[in-house]
Amino acid sequence: MAGTAALTESSFKESPVWERKITYTFASGDADEVKYELPMNGILQKIIVKCGPCTGAVVTTTVAIDDNYDNEVWTVAALAESTTYTYSVSEPIAGVMDIGVSPSTDPLSAFIVTVYLRGI
Repeated sequence: MAGTAALTESSFKESPVWERKITYTFASGDADEVKYELPMNGILQKIIVKCGPCTGAVVTTTVAIDDNYDNEVWTVAALAESTTYTYSVSEPIAGVMDIGVSPSTDPLSAFIVTVYLRGI
């Protein structure tokens, strides 16, 4: 079974500030990378990655953001489970970005990673 990703839209229609929340769900035994294509335009300023708990195996996570041409815009690896990470960036972005998440090994239980992207 492949992992899934779901986007939660923000409702800041009259504000120049935007936020996107993408939730990645990996089933037991699923370590394949999941990419979510997301159209974005502006300056990415904050990336928050929340790795949920996972029982049994020690699972770390890699998160990568690629642009329209598969150029890596941002990446981070070896994120531990049950931990939240916050990164301040200043990256102009435009077009469809690929936000990919991949566990280091097959989780022995459901494993959820949430990525929050904030910008102007």
